Amino acid sequence: MTLIDTHAHLGDGAFDPDREAVLERALASGVELIVEIADSPADWEGALSLCRARPSRVRCALGLHPYYADQWHGELHARLVRAAAVPEVAAVGEIGLDYAKCPLPPPQQKTALLGMLDAAEEAGKPVVLHCRDAYPDLLELLESRLRGRPPAKERFRGVVHCFSGDKEQALRCVGLGFALGVDGPVTYPKNHGLREALAAAGLGSLVLETDSPYLPPQSSRGKRNEPSAVAEIAAALAAALKLPVEEVARATSANARELFRI
Repeated sequence: MTLIDTHAHLGDGAFDPDREAVLERALASGVELIVEIADSPADWEGALSLCRARPSRVRCALGLHPYYADQWHGELHARLVRAAAVPEVAAVGEIGLDYAKCPLPPPQQKTALLGMLDAAEEAGKPVVLHCRDAYPDLLELLESRLRGRPPAKERFRGVVHCFSGDKEQALRCVGLGFALGVDGPVTYPKNHGLREALAAAGLGSLVLETDSPYLPPQSSRGKRNEPSAVAEIAAALAAALKLPVEEVARATSANARELFRI
């Protein structure tokens, strides 16, 4: 059984003591590919270096997390388009809206998000969207932006990372051409609503993530997360969908390759 972790932060300082061992554990658990997320311009070059050292095992996304929305400016647009032209870059992200923990005002976050969406479109890359306590605004923004446009050439325009919305929001995301990222929270016993929303979206719209070193699954709550945990996430999703875990692994990996055009 092979798996893909579509969202990890291997460049995080939490992995400095044992990054290579973490990668080896991931491989041993069946993770054939990891998408490294560089969500600050200061991290872009490090993510590219990580990919170039492991060309068959790591791709990356370059973005501007809403935490850094105050760094948005027109020159960053051009810099991102240039940086994303190389084959190691699979997407633009993570980008989005965060009304839970980000101190920057929503209008500033939206301006940065729209700018990064424009850059992703110019670069011809899918996007990795971050959304926390902001689904109504994110969906309104996306629906307004896409209204009247021709259908996407690719099945997926991007992915809503660590989807945490309800069933109706899941279906709206899927209807706009976005995959849904499934992370450790799917393993948490009380997250019945999340599992129902993912089931409504359907296996054909789901990809697996860990968000390492954050969001550990139930078995390691309170500890550092790793890409190897994607196996536990796959098992929990399989149980929620009442499907064999091998089928979930196969489908989510195919979705991930289509999403990131790998």
